Amino acid sequence: MSSPTPGKGKTLSSVGLSSLVAAACGYLVLIVASRSLTPADNANFLAFWGVLLGLFGVLTGLMTEGTRAVKSRRMMKNMEPHHGAPVLPVSLLIGAATALLVAASSPFWMPTLIPNAPPLLWLGIALSVLLYAGHIGLAGATAGLERWGSYSGLAATEAIFRLLLMALAAFVGGSLAGLEFGALSGTLVWLYFAIFSAGGRAGMRARADVGVLPYLVRCGLAMATAAATAILVTGLPAVIKIAADPADFALAAPLLLAVSLTRAPIMIPLQAFQGVVMTALIHSDQPSHRVLAKPFAAIVALGVVGAVAAALVGPWIMLIFGPDYSVDGWLLGALTLAAAFLAILTLTGTAAMALGRHRLYLAGWVVATVVSVSLLFVPGPLVQTVVTSLFAGPIIGALVHAAGVLRSNRLAAPAPSTSKDSLDG
Repeated sequence: MSSPTPGKGKTLSSVGLSSLVAAACGYLVLIVASRSLTPADNANFLAFWGVLLGLFGVLTGLMTEGTRAVKSRRMMKNMEPHHGAPVLPVSLLIGAATALLVAASSPFWMPTLIPNAPPLLWLGIALSVLLYAGHIGLAGATAGLERWGSYSGLAATEAIFRLLLMALAAFVGGSLAGLEFGALSGTLVWLYFAIFSAGGRAGMRARADVGVLPYLVRCGLAMATAAATAILVTGLPAVIKIAADPADFALAAPLLLAVSLTRAPIMIPLQAFQGVVMTALIHSDQPSHRVLAKPFAAIVALGVVGAVAAALVGPWIMLIFGPDYSVDGWLLGALTLAAAFLAILTLTGTAAMALGRHRLYLAGWVVATVVSVSLLFVPGPLVQTVVTSLFAGPIIGALVHAAGVLRSNRLAAPAPSTSKDSLDG
């Protein structure tokens, strides 16, 4: 077993700083959109934003599996240097297939989710999917190699570049299309790291712990899970648009914005640290629930404190986005607490993935997504329906993960021949 990379404090600092930068840029993107567009156009932008981040979210499965596969390979003995699937080329291959699927299916879903979108935007979204597959594949490889400087730089620079181009688009004309194209721009950043960063170049050469076909299967399972994750984490505005009455959705911009704002303080740092958590779980000889005890307690504490703070000061903060974005304090508090349960679901899923329980990882997220999406179609006031959906799905999905992880820990055989990377889960 290879020893952990030294400088743990520096690692946490760099990843933490990049997550703060990404979170701040995410907030500023929402401010730029709300200040540049009418509430009706901003509702459409938030739906586009949800679609884009949802598609990107599906591809994050490549990062999760890439991190696990590269880290697992580094801990193996007697692995030939040129054996194992090349992580970045496989990621780009999957990205190309996904981009073609998006382009071919766009006429069936884009007119509903993104009304009046020009055909060039359809092409831009498909191209951004291909480029983001390279970004997320490189991020997973650098995390598996524990090249945390490059990993952190990728996340922060992408967010900054996107924000700058969106701000430029807002300054020049402030049109909905301009902001949408600006939002697609961050997917170019990884090319710089792949060429000019030592960590990025190492990531380009990284290989998985299995051959191409098994790696493709595992990436497929990880992406299926990520698709469910994306619906809950980033694609919710698009789902709400489908489920809600059109008249209600036209007035839903404050609610959609509140959902995004209350999730960012917990989810963006957690997603940034997911690679760190994954490597820690693989390194540790302790059961997963012991390794995750402190992060779990921190998320619960942050959720409770954040919910109280959001209820008290959140309505004033919402006014930054303009007088049309008034939201009650109780709603902001409830959404913040719901975000904590989503973070817990992410943490339990990471534990399942670190154990190589790909199907358990998928099952928890699918159950959570089915429950949440189903509740959105239950008749009733939109606000109450959304809040109920955001609580119920993550709680039930986390219980599925936790039951499977605890069972794996109890049944784990001491014999070294037992493979953590089995797909039998």
